Amino acid sequence: MSRYHVQRSEQHRIERMGHDDYRISWVVDRYYADSRLRFPTRYSRDTDAAGARRFARKWKINVPSEPQP
Repeated sequence: MSRYHVQRSEQHRIERMGHDDYRISWVVDRYYADSRLRFPTRYSRDTDAAGARRFARKWKINVPSEPQP
């Protein structure tokens, strides 16, 4: 990722937390003006199954399936 272009996210993940609870997360590359250092920042949100499916469809990743009894 170049620091002089539009910031993009990467490392998209979906974790199953419970029956209908999921945690979605992604990383954005940040930097300070006049600095050569870059700071990757991870963001995460808790959501339901519908939100996890939308996130998975947008970023073309798989939603974790329900565990089998």
